[in-house]
Amino acid sequence: MRFREFERRMPKPAFTFSEARVVAYTEPLRGLRLNLHRWVKRGDLRNIRRGVYAFPDRRCSLPEMIAVLYPPAYVSLESALNRHGLLPDVPFETTLVSPRPTHSFHTRWGRFHFHHIQHPLFFGYDSATLLAEPEKALLDYFYFRGAVVHDTPTFWQEARFQNLEHLRWRIGDRMAGRYPAGRVQRLWEGFKRYAKTQRSA
Repeated sequence: MRFREFERRMPKPAFTFSEARVVAYTEPLRGLRLNLHRWVKRGDLRNIRRGVYAFPDRRCSLPEMIAVLYPPAYVSLESALNRHGLLPDVPFETTLVSPRPTHSFHTRWGRFHFHHIQHPLFFGYDSATLLAEPEKALLDYFYFRGAVVHDTPTFWQEARFQNLEHLRWRIGDRMAGRYPAGRVQRLWEGFKRYAKTQRSA
C-alpha cells in the first residue's frame, strides 16, 4: 500500500498498530510493519512510542493523545488544577490517573505520567475533554500527594492555590465521601477552612 492511500483511509491524527491493520487490511502483516518503518524514516509519520504513530501535519488533541497512549485515563492533579486556574505553575509533565498500572511515557508530545487509581475512584471528569472536574482534581491531588501535603495556612499559601471561589464545595463534599475514610477527607475539610479564611480576608 502506498502512503497516500493509507493517509486517505486513516481518519485519525494518531493511531495504534492495531488500528493501522484495520485500515490496511489487504496488506500482509510483515509488509505493513515495513511500510510503517519506511514512512517513519521518510518523515511521513512520527513514531510516538512503540506501536503508536501520528501524522506530523495533523493536529492531535489531548483526548486523542490519551486515547492512543494509555486509555482509559483522564487529566488530573497538577495538570488539571493548572488548567482550571487553581494553581499558577504549569507542570513539566501531564499528570493523569488511570485504573491501569502506573506508567510514564516520554513522547514527541511531551512527558505523560499515569497514576494508578482504583476503579471506584475513576470518576469525576468530562468525557469529551478527559479533564477532571476541579474538585476531583483537588481530591486526586490529596490522594496521591497527601504524604507531603500539610493542612496548615502556610502550606496552602506556599503551594500558591488561587481562585478558590470557583470551587463547588457541595459537589466536592459528595466526591470526597467516595474516597476511603482518612487523609483525603481531612485535607479536604482543612482546605475548605483555609478557603473560607481567604473569602473573609
